Amino acid sequence: MNEVPRPAGTGKWEVVRRLRYGALLNLFRHRWGKEFPDDDAGREDLFELIMNLSLAPAATEKKIANAIELWAPWMQHDEAQMMVDHVQRLHISERLPTAKTLGVRVRLTNSERERLRLWPIAPIDMTDEQLAEQRKAKRQERDAKRRRNNGSLSREAYLAQFASREQPWKAEGISRRTWERRRGAGERRDHRANDAGERQTIVVNAERSPATASKVETQRKGQQGSGEVKSLRETTDVKKPERQERGGSPDIGVNLRHGGTDERLIALENWGENRKKKAWTKPSILSDEAPDLERCSLEEGARAV
Repeated sequence: MNEVPRPAGTGKWEVVRRLRYGALLNLFRHRWGKEFPDDDAGREDLFELIMNLSLAPAATEKKIANAIELWAPWMQHDEAQMMVDHVQRLHISERLPTAKTLGVRVRLTNSERERLRLWPIAPIDMTDEQLAEQRKAKRQERDAKRRRNNGSLSREAYLAQFASREQPWKAEGISRRTWERRRGAGERRDHRANDAGERQTIVVNAERSPATASKVETQRKGQQGSGEVKSLRETTDVKKPERQERGGSPDIGVNLRHGGTDERLIALENWGENRKKKAWTKPSILSDEAPDLERCSLEEGARAV
């Protein structure tokens, strides 16, 4: 369907004017039928209709002449022209009254407004607060009807169903809130138990390769000499030299095994312990007291090397 283009310059007031024009036509048809009576009441209603048409943005004179011919065919041309001239001299604010003022002019009651659905015009027998309450009640009724159409229960049906259902909290002698709280706690415990049962512990065993060396258990004493720490150490196939029971170089150990009793060699043997005690002093190798022993020890060391 093709849309009828709006006249230029139309806006909010044009929408209001058209809505009120449609409401006036419905009211006048309900009251008078096809035409106004030839009396003061008919002339007043015709005047309101002409004032509304005078605000039309286009073809104003044609619309007014058509309305007079349709609604008051008994009116003379001179009288109709006088009425039109009077309307044209009025200010635009007087030709576009409020909904309350228009309701007073046309003497609209709330029963007529509800029956004919004349929402753009306010009734004369209700205040603004009463109209607000009426709109609220109608909105609630519409919402309730929509909920019932969607399958929701009415309040009466819900209360009847609630009264007939079981109430286990009364059997336990506690309040409903306490019963619901305990039930919720039990459900949470069951949920945690189910989660714990569903969890699976994944154990990854490291692959063990065949040992290529023997494992030796060694003991190490702590700093205080009290505790023992055991560890496993893998040894390679290469045979390590035996640990010397006494400190010093291999050459010095050979000299001692040969029966050396020189104090200088003994001092070199225990150099580790003397260093810990910070009491070790470097002996004079070229001493005059035992030149033969010095020369013998040096020769034996050279041979050992």
